[in-house]
Amino acid sequence: MLFISCSKNETDIVLTPVNTLDYYVKENSELERDILIACAASEMPGNLDFDVSLFYYPVEGAYGFTYFESENGDIDPNDFTEYIKKGTETPLPVFNGYLMRYPFQFEDKEPWSTMTYKSDGKLHVCDPIKMKQDSKPTIYAPELINIDLTSPTEPLFSWEADTDPETVIYFQVVSDTLGNLISGTYTYEKHWQFYDLSNVVLNIHDVSPPPELSPNTKYNFMLMAVSEDNWVNLAGEKEFVTE
Repeated sequence: MLFISCSKNETDIVLTPVNTLDYYVKENSELERDILIACAASEMPGNLDFDVSLFYYPVEGAYGFTYFESENGDIDPNDFTEYIKKGTETPLPVFNGYLMRYPFQFEDKEPWSTMTYKSDGKLHVCDPIKMKQDSKPTIYAPELINIDLTSPTEPLFSWEADTDPETVIYFQVVSDTLGNLISGTYTYEKHWQFYDLSNVVLNIHDVSPPPELSPNTKYNFMLMAVSEDNWVNLAGEKEFVTE
């Protein structure tokens, strides 16, 4: 099906397929555009069910989740007419649903992907994500994470050994043993101390009072190193016990 619209020259007719992101955004033009935080990573070695997961943060009250994908990777990623609406597997909860992920099995292609959802009066659209499960698979290297417990309930996390030049930002999550997210932060720097927000550029769990860690308790730290095209270059998880 095609959507027909007229240009400024009344003799020109523009045909837009109704299953594209371009049409979907125009169809919802009455809604305020807003950001959607998302990235993608290849699955850990040994997972034969899926080869990619797209992770996203659903704001409270989000609905109308829609996934779009290019037919191939050789496109202008900012051209919304290149993205076609696709069906997906059922999303899976991460950190007990604070984040969600779509699992994918791509057959010999690395498309550009994006997704949208709606919230109260807003249409959220994520920046384009370049799938690279074959050309640049995510490296899982928890050994690159260092956890300094000099301040027992304010651990200092660092990953100075990551030297991938394509990484532009780092995402960190601290969670408890039940998988509940305690903090979710982004930094440009290769270190972050709980719960110092001085070098945090985005906080997805901004709560008051700020979270605290209990002494003599086990926690988990997760790191994702993300490139400009929202592909995860490096990931790792490490348990630690406060003193």
